[in-house]
Amino acid sequence: MIAGLLLAGGQGQRMGGVDKGLVLLAGQPLALHVIHRLRPQVDVLYISANRSLQTYAQWGQVVCDLPRFAGQGPLSGMASVAACLCDAVDYVLLAPCDMPALPPDVCRHLLAALKDAPAAGAAYAVSCDGPQPAVALVRKEALAQLAPCLDEGQRAIRHWLTRVGAIPVPFADAAAFANANDAQALAALEARFSLLPETGSKHA
Repeated sequence: MIAGLLLAGGQGQRMGGVDKGLVLLAGQPLALHVIHRLRPQVDVLYISANRSLQTYAQWGQVVCDLPRFAGQGPLSGMASVAACLCDAVDYVLLAPCDMPALPPDVCRHLLAALKDAPAAGAAYAVSCDGPQPAVALVRKEALAQLAPCLDEGQRAIRHWLTRVGAIPVPFADAAAFANANDAQALAALEARFSLLPETGSKHA
């Protein structure tokens, strides 16, 4: 069983402190664009969020940061969700709330790579623009390393991926991983969003 985890619990500092997942792109919240791409690839959807909870609850199972992990970035949301995953979950597919053109087959490619590397705790996407650590498929048992990372003051997803022996998986379509992490990037996405591929992805 594969669970999806939408990372929407940040403070949106580079967007002026707004709830980034609810910022509109082409008339629709950013998070909802991602959810439309994510939901067909997973069996259950969790959303890491710390505000606008009623809105996010319309789209998936909302999990707020546990007090122990609060305010420590995306790893805190991941650790909080890890604490409440159902027993049937084998893998978790991570996706940030500001990546509206997420490949609709990203999970399939990451899963194939992970099955070929039984010692790896996760597989993450890499495009020609570089690593995309927030787009990863994670074995459930690898989530046990989240709390130790946070306890040691390590808050970067990349550090945790290294710790669990994650493997990179190349994707040829860099546009599929474009994210709206600030107003300028959002404007660029708005200008070309209708040109982004709607189906499939170019997997290297």
